Amino acid sequence: MGMRSSGCSWTRSLSGGPARPPAGTRSHLRTTIEEGHRQLKCFWDLTHFTSRAFALVVNQVVFVALAYTLLQFFLRQEGRTELNRRTRPRVRDQLLPSAAVILRYCQQRFAILTPLEYTELLLTLAEPARRKILAQARRLRRELLAALPNPRPP
Repeated sequence: MGMRSSGCSWTRSLSGGPARPPAGTRSHLRTTIEEGHRQLKCFWDLTHFTSRAFALVVNQVVFVALAYTLLQFFLRQEGRTELNRRTRPRVRDQLLPSAAVILRYCQQRFAILTPLEYTELLLTLAEPARRKILAQARRLRRELLAALPNPRPP
């Protein structure tokens, strides 16, 4: 088994020659690495440090790199490797559920309804039930408005 120096790294091969992958494989690997570096730098907040303390900068870099690595591991495990080259907001949009459904629970049973199905259900209720739901919806809206008068003052 021969050991040869190629630049600053050592490579081994059984035949004694340099162990180099084909040129096409290397160029693809380089673009993949560069894209990962660009993702970390531009979209994972590795350039915006709020502290000048070295320990806090190190903590931020370590935790961002850990989060990036865990996301990449999750994407590979789920078979979604095409999302590896996407930005963080785009990955989040692709992974989060996007279906608009309304879950209705009553007496240990549930129904999954689309907004149109739920609207139809409400509009076909008898008049006393419709008035009761309208009063409850108005009460909940007033309570919500009272609880959050101005969450972001000017």
